[in-house]
Amino acid sequence: MIELNHDCLWQIFTNLEQDKNSLHAAVLVNHTWCKVAIQFLWKKPFRFLYTCRKACKCLTEGRHKKARNLLATFITCIAQNQASSIINMQDFVIWTNAPRTAFDYSRFLRHIDLHDLFLALMDGVKYLISHKHLDYVIAFQHITKFLAPDDNWESAVIQEMARDICKLLVSHCSNLRYLSIDMANKQWSKENHRCSSLPNISFWITVKEIPEELLLIPTYPGATKSLSQLVEFYWGATHWTSEFLIALSKVSKRLRTLIIDMSNFGRNESNDHARNLGTLIKVQTALQEIQFIKCKPRVLPSIMQGLRTQAKSLRYFHFQGMVKDWSVFSELVHLTNIQELSFVKANFRCSEIEMLASSNFPNLTKLVFDTTSFRFPIIIPEIIIQSSGSKLRTFSLPAYFYPSYDGFVPTVALSVAKYCPNIVHFEYHVTRKEFSQLVILFASCQHLKKVMLAGNPEDANELFLQLANLELPNLREFEITAQWSYTVASLESFLVRSKAPLRSLVFRSSPCFSDDHLEAILRCLGDKLRKLYVESAQEMTKLMLSKANETITDFVYKMIDEVYNPGWLLE
Repeated sequence: MIELNHDCLWQIFTNLEQDKNSLHAAVLVNHTWCKVAIQFLWKKPFRFLYTCRKACKCLTEGRHKKARNLLATFITCIAQNQASSIINMQDFVIWTNAPRTAFDYSRFLRHIDLHDLFLALMDGVKYLISHKHLDYVIAFQHITKFLAPDDNWESAVIQEMARDICKLLVSHCSNLRYLSIDMANKQWSKENHRCSSLPNISFWITVKEIPEELLLIPTYPGATKSLSQLVEFYWGATHWTSEFLIALSKVSKRLRTLIIDMSNFGRNESNDHARNLGTLIKVQTALQEIQFIKCKPRVLPSIMQGLRTQAKSLRYFHFQGMVKDWSVFSELVHLTNIQELSFVKANFRCSEIEMLASSNFPNLTKLVFDTTSFRFPIIIPEIIIQSSGSKLRTFSLPAYFYPSYDGFVPTVALSVAKYCPNIVHFEYHVTRKEFSQLVILFASCQHLKKVMLAGNPEDANELFLQLANLELPNLREFEITAQWSYTVASLESFLVRSKAPLRSLVFRSSPCFSDDHLEAILRCLGDKLRKLYVESAQEMTKLMLSKANETITDFVYKMIDEVYNPGWLLE
């Protein structure tokens, strides 16, 4: 095996930092690999504690034991290196009996999610109770002896521990970079899911779900130093956490990324509380990315009130959700240095038109409108690129809706061809009436490298034949996510005559792709094609599938049962 140095391994593991299993395996390779991989595992240990593959078979008892072991190891590391007397470590006698560790894991901590930490505390305490640890009774008798018989002494113990652990964190872990309150998300990445052994989270989670002692973390001694270095904060609470947000605004002013997610918010929509989120935005000095996810329309203006203060630094803006009587663009038009705009599952009124007609985003390089709705047959991204398209490199409008009007044909493709000379990546939902515009776009935008076309069932032979008359010297990735019908001859003509150096081809929901189409692709592109993904209603022979597997490195074929195929396509 080639011996890789620390820097090479760090780059490799950066791409695996979400993959807990691979990192665990890397720890066992050798000492060098272990030293690097262990730092990634302990960047966010409490998130990894509850990270599993989809449909895991974890048992509650096993989860409790893992939580107890994690807390014991973590607190032992701090106890071994604790020089100050902020906390009486005797209170943690039940946690500090883990063996001495090879590393001070607490130094590697970069990410804390307060809900994960709360779950770990509950699970750890439940493990001790179920195993009737004598040390547990002794350690917390100073709490339980003052409680009435009907009081919930377990909750009292957790609250006491939550306060003390937070004090330990902010006093000892000065390298924190990421803080979050992620209370109800079930999927944390493409492959990683919330452990299925955890209790189901109700939409109406009460304010007591996270103890106040955890939410007061920005107020504890040492928080100014520890939390002042935060670069990312994710707020996904199910209730208002006003005191926490006010305190965080005083100590964390260097955030580069701020995500406000109200997908699972279930409390009163109070503008007074919402302004605390707005204040957190206002006080930032170098905010580069902000995301608003399903924010409640009633409080959205109060939350976004601080955006104008970030006009110089903000580079990326993402919005997902509904807007009723207030326009997002009333604040957005002031962000003249923005480079990326993204809107997902959003609806727009006609009042935005006047604002956008006079606006200008001179540094805009990426514009995404995915599954958006326009209340009038006026396509908002088209208005944006007319004044801000000169530097645009990515344009994505794969699905959008507007009221049907007789004779109205969108001219988005024409506008991109006219105003976006530097476009490299183009995604669009195109109708047959726009095929001629699409040809003009391909002819005008010679830098195109990646194209994705979506649409309704159409006969696409004419489009392929017209594109065959163009030279496309830079086109490397081409995807059709539409139920288009096309002959082998028209497809082959496009592949040969356009001279496109294609490396990736994707055909989704195809009603017609057959052995003959596949053979034409192999004949024209051969092993130069690195990826071919085919979804087709046509069954393909084993011989052709075997030939494709031998020729193309990444080949996937899926037969689909139901493809809407109108009769006129078969005529």
